[in-house]
Amino acid sequence: MSRLIINASNLRGGGALQVASTFIEGLKSFSQNYYFVFLPPALSESIEEYKFTKNFIFYRVDNPSIVPFFNRVSNQLSLLESQIKPDCVFSLFGPTYWKPKSHHVMGFANGLYLYGDLPYIKKLPFFEKLILNFKKNYHRVLLKNNADLYVVQTDDMKKRFAEFIDVSQDKISVIYGSYHPTFSGNIKNINLLPSKKVNEFWFVTISSYYPHKNLDIINEIVDILSDNDIDVKIKFILTLPHDLFIKKFNYNSPLILNVGPVDLKDCPYLYSKSDALFLPTLVESFTASYPEAMIMKKPILTSDYQFAKTVCTDSALYFDPYNINDVVSKIVQIATDKHLYKKLANRGVVRVKSMPTFLDMTKKYLDICNL
Repeated sequence: MSRLIINASNLRGGGALQVASTFIEGLKSFSQNYYFVFLPPALSESIEEYKFTKNFIFYRVDNPSIVPFFNRVSNQLSLLESQIKPDCVFSLFGPTYWKPKSHHVMGFANGLYLYGDLPYIKKLPFFEKLILNFKKNYHRVLLKNNADLYVVQTDDMKKRFAEFIDVSQDKISVIYGSYHPTFSGNIKNINLLPSKKVNEFWFVTISSYYPHKNLDIINEIVDILSDNDIDVKIKFILTLPHDLFIKKFNYNSPLILNVGPVDLKDCPYLYSKSDALFLPTLVESFTASYPEAMIMKKPILTSDYQFAKTVCTDSALYFDPYNINDVVSKIVQIATDKHLYKKLANRGVVRVKSMPTFLDMTKKYLDICNL
């Protein structure tokens, strides 16, 4: 049996954890290999080790230091590698801050480094842009020197990433992300949300709070909606820590419902209770929210950028995230136009069926690792 190290040691939060969880779950269906999984603190909470067979061995590790001089964890990972003697190391996302001696396949998904032509990057304050460029240059060196092959999630990213680290596109594979298998199971009612009234339309935004996610725009939206007389009462469901929600949002607004951070297994419940996905992001590489909404038969309302159109094609309604009037107009349109609503939902179902399932995704990752 071949031996594969799955290195997630550098992951700390965000959508990367969901991709890692989906991939590790998918490996259950490929029992021909031994899997040695390096679990960081942020991921170990969501992996139920007792549900895995004996060909899985889990190691709970800390995040490696981003500074090479403080390399206790990197040394630990190298020691484990020497003991395991893997055929390949697969790191979900780089940079890893650790260079294995074995054949190394690394994923990449940081849109902030690849989409410098977007308004969000161009509008960054001077010192923020300076810090971003410093990180980009440092990480560019690590990305280029620490891996043999790379994986990204769209064709557009492949071209941009090849230019970013100056490597041949032949070294970069494209594997679309997928929704977690929990979205294919039965939906458990966890009673996080109140009953929805007949005249209400709920948008869900399952996201951490980062500036480029552009969630602050919801404050402006609810102010405008509160002053407008429309037949449908529009509400937004958020999944933010409550202290942060109180700090950043109008928590007294009846148009915003914050349920706090939720486990991945509870996300299907939120989609099932909502009417559509709202994602006003300003920079993205790939987000699982798109295929999740599609498989849950929910229309998508998102930013009019290439990274979104590459995934959603004609199954989303797009807006200019810097034009609040356009955003509100599209919100009202999708909430009141039943024909458009149904058309987008149906297109989403067709689109997600053309995308790889989580097992397809897992198989392609293993193929790249020659396993």
